[in-house]
Amino acid sequence: MIGNYIILAWRVLKRRRFFSFISLFGISFTLGIFMVILSFLQSELGDNKPLSNKDDLVFVSHIGLSKPYHDTITIIDTVFLEGVEVYDTTYDIKSEGRSMTNSPFNSSLILEYFSDLPPVERYSLFNPQETFNVYVNGVKLSIDATFTDHNYLQIFDYKILEGRRLSEVDIQEANPVMVISTKTAMNYFGTQSGLLGREIELEKQTYKIIGVFEHKARFIPYFSPDVIIPYTLQNLNEQYSYYFGKHFIIFDKESSATTQEVKNAIVTASDRIPLDHPDNRNNFETIEMRLMTFNEIFATGIYYHKDPAKGYRIVKWIIFGILLFFILLPTLNLINLNVSRIMERSSEIGVRKAFGANRGNIIFQFITENIVQTLIGGIMGLGLALLIIKILNDSGWLGNAGLTLYPKFFWYSFLATLFFGILSGLIPALKMSSLHIVKALKERTI
Repeated sequence: MIGNYIILAWRVLKRRRFFSFISLFGISFTLGIFMVILSFLQSELGDNKPLSNKDDLVFVSHIGLSKPYHDTITIIDTVFLEGVEVYDTTYDIKSEGRSMTNSPFNSSLILEYFSDLPPVERYSLFNPQETFNVYVNGVKLSIDATFTDHNYLQIFDYKILEGRRLSEVDIQEANPVMVISTKTAMNYFGTQSGLLGREIELEKQTYKIIGVFEHKARFIPYFSPDVIIPYTLQNLNEQYSYYFGKHFIIFDKESSATTQEVKNAIVTASDRIPLDHPDNRNNFETIEMRLMTFNEIFATGIYYHKDPAKGYRIVKWIIFGILLFFILLPTLNLINLNVSRIMERSSEIGVRKAFGANRGNIIFQFITENIVQTLIGGIMGLGLALLIIKILNDSGWLGNAGLTLYPKFFWYSFLATLFFGILSGLIPALKMSSLHIVKALKERTI
């Protein structure tokens, strides 16, 4: 019986080609866009390299110094004392708030106050904001360099294809070495292998290559470096002040700790930083830092909120709403199309009922037709998703991000589309299956 329903479904699709085209387009477009969105979210927020342990990380990019301020208007009260005019000055406060200045950390401040926090297994200080322009065979090549310590490539588990990571000795002795990405290897040398011991010159400084890691693009630029270099090769004496410099911090929590415990430890450590230092020329009274998990960093790029955790929750609802929109809107259209398509088959349903088909048979027939239709649309949607992902990756519209279609998300997307596809056929099928035989044979409307 199922085989007959499948054959009948195929014939119905061929018979009403315009309706079939509209239905298949809606299904394939919905599924294609749905898979692209999920691929982007998996690429950015999934537990895949180099952020397999992203939920264990707490990120701090800036340290801020602040103090309260008051905007006032001077009020002069005039009085006379023994015939002499006297001015009694008072002030009217019109507004108040906080004055603040912030910057990445001075590396010495990090080493002194944040290098040994109890709930932290390891930490890394890094400067991801250095870009060098070089010319290779007359072609300009921009290289994004991250200056960091030996922990960076342990916290971020980039796959080392050749050679080794930075070592503690490299940092202590300021060895002129670098670990390069496969992207840079291809752009600079035209190959990804046999590069150990070769050199790259950046602004009159020559670096020897000691390792090659697999490039994994990310929408957030901090985590997609082209080359990794010891931070001690920078001129650390040129940092802006006792508080401010060029470095961010990433903390990797111990397995038994929580990210909130790490955040609390960071705040406690910041309370020990002195505010009576000569570099605090404006007499700031408070130290402030914005502590974020990786997911909260991602959410901040979409919607800024003073509380990163609340901002992340808002972004999750925004994303959920977008995904729901891409499924519900085509589903409503499919319901209308299926009502019109099934309405024209009322006589067919009447004949089937006259020959003994019950309500369940009618419903099962139309659901089978919708499943066949969804299967075909699913295959088309997969092809559309692959095409969109290729266009996005080749165009560079997403910056550093690179999308990959993960098989599990194809199935998630397909099952969601199949559910709403069945629902869009079930509603009109229920109405048609309840028609009286005589009415079904005589009328062509529901």
